[in-house]
Amino acid sequence: MKRAVRGLDHVVVMVDGIDAAQAAYERLGFQVQPRGFHRKLGTANHLMIFERDYFEILGIVEDTEFNAERRAWLRGGGGLANVALATDGADLAYNAFRAAGLQPDAPLSFDRAVEIGGRTEHARFMTVRVPKSHMPVVGFFVCQHLTPQFVYRHEWASHPNGARGILGVTVIAEQPVSWIGELQRYFGADAVRGEGEGLAVDTGTQPIRYLTRDAYAARYPGIVPVRPDDHPALLRLRVENLADCEALLRKRDVALLKPDSERLLVPPGLAAGLTLEFAER
Repeated sequence: MKRAVRGLDHVVVMVDGIDAAQAAYERLGFQVQPRGFHRKLGTANHLMIFERDYFEILGIVEDTEFNAERRAWLRGGGGLANVALATDGADLAYNAFRAAGLQPDAPLSFDRAVEIGGRTEHARFMTVRVPKSHMPVVGFFVCQHLTPQFVYRHEWASHPNGARGILGVTVIAEQPVSWIGELQRYFGADAVRGEGEGLAVDTGTQPIRYLTRDAYAARYPGIVPVRPDDHPALLRLRVENLADCEALLRKRDVALLKPDSERLLVPPGLAAGLTLEFAER
């Protein structure tokens, strides 16, 4: 059966200074894809591709009507801004979101050029954005890949730090329960459950967790969030071997935090405003 939302596709990290952000992620052991440009949107990006998902750093290169919210996010401190949801069709998602009362914008199509085997191809997408009035802290949108063969390529999914994919997203929210209704509109009535004072959201693939600021501080000791307000704060990534990842990062003089034997934390100041958590599962 086709579904309007079938999990997490990628996340978007807004950066003020895309050159510095690119260098930061290369230092952290990622294979960073060459810069792409969304001419229609006035943005430029770099991707870190995995087998079934990815994350991108995104910068503004020209003010346009399509990036006004992104510019506002940067003015507030930047960091992880959006979670893009996988879909079986942008039109399907648009109709489902309208029926749920989320007031989505009409599907938007755009592309960016990519170099593959010495040839220029165009990766094409169709997205459906939901306005800020219905964003449960996270800016959700759906992303339909019209040319997935120009995005998900095996040779791009090999990273020196051993990263293999996204394990989940953590959101700081002072009152997590206040977002239950909105989250159910996206993911369904049975997709949201309580975890202590927080929430765990089943997106269909990787979970999104909502923690209070105190719970976040306890879970991630030593990490100071980049924003004072509620915001998506952390990306959890799966690595093939945590010890190998740690060795590479320490060799590169990355100031890691290691709260226990099963995870490594990279503070947001070293990752363009995003806290990274590396784990094997």
